[in-house]
Amino acid sequence: MEYYYFILYFLVFIVDILIILQTYKEIKLRKTVNGSFMDKVSIIVPIKGIDVGLERNVESLLSQDYPYPYEVIYVVEKGDEVENLLSKYNVKIVYSDYNCDICSGKIRAQLSGILRASNKVIVFADSDTFYPRDWLKNLVSPLDKYDATTTFSWPSPSRISLSNLIRAGFWTLGFESQSLESSRFLWGGSMALKREFFDDEVLDELSKEWCDDCTLTRIVKRRGGKIGFVINAIPLNVYDESNLISWSSRQIITILAYSPRGAKAYLVVGTFFTLILIYTLVFHNIITFTPYILWIVKNLIRGIRYPKQALIASIMSVVAIPYALFLLIYNWNKREVYWRGKKYIVKPLKQK
Repeated sequence: MEYYYFILYFLVFIVDILIILQTYKEIKLRKTVNGSFMDKVSIIVPIKGIDVGLERNVESLLSQDYPYPYEVIYVVEKGDEVENLLSKYNVKIVYSDYNCDICSGKIRAQLSGILRASNKVIVFADSDTFYPRDWLKNLVSPLDKYDATTTFSWPSPSRISLSNLIRAGFWTLGFESQSLESSRFLWGGSMALKREFFDDEVLDELSKEWCDDCTLTRIVKRRGGKIGFVINAIPLNVYDESNLISWSSRQIITILAYSPRGAKAYLVVGTFFTLILIYTLVFHNIITFTPYILWIVKNLIRGIRYPKQALIASIMSVVAIPYALFLLIYNWNKREVYWRGKKYIVKPLKQK
């Protein structure tokens, strides 16, 4: 029995050290991922329908503290009522009309926006997100050191509900791969690339895909490029989740299709964390709960810019870890997702 405790506590100790190292690396990113690159920017925002807090989203994009001229392009579908709301603002409105039969609606909108973009830097943003005034400057400036830059948003539920709370904790899991350059990925709601990156090869590959950020991550890495994670530019993702299982499953299935290695890694990590949580609850052993305490602290530091939202999401990440593990196992062999009323079969192209 003593041998059993030794193994258990040793594993918990190793995990504690790894979480501390991860937290240190993310703190270090605040000082190391920066630069002096500046140029004219085209911000492209795919949109369908009126999201929660949309006007706040528009106003945040139009009020960026950026020293160069920039344009904000909203890509809409013809007949969408959101066009009337957007027409009140000084934004460029274009229609989603790029000719691709199998790409997702979001990629079609992004490609339509790229073709109408006027400037040398392309930035993608989401319509359900609030962007702080220094977001654009912090996101674009490191492009003199990196081929692409990205950040990840912090969850901000518009009201308190069980679905919104679980989604908040689940959303924080997206940060877990960003401290290491080898596992870093672009997030579609906040990424910047130079216009020259989008050559015919990239446009063609995107036109055959479901996931925009997964595809662009793959292309950047395939070309030997570097991705910078700008932790100083975290925006707020504002939402009111009405179908948590469907939304979460879509995220999981996308990871299973585009990052099977990451899915397998989480299968191991999630199983370990779920088992020690069960053990802690059954035997009331505070020592085996220390990885969760450090996990909460790690998330509080990540979301330090938004104290209220950080506290909610950090605590709910404890629930989100076993929740994500359950969905990963449940959806392991699934490749169908439903998004914005459409069904997609998630079958990415093979690595070239």
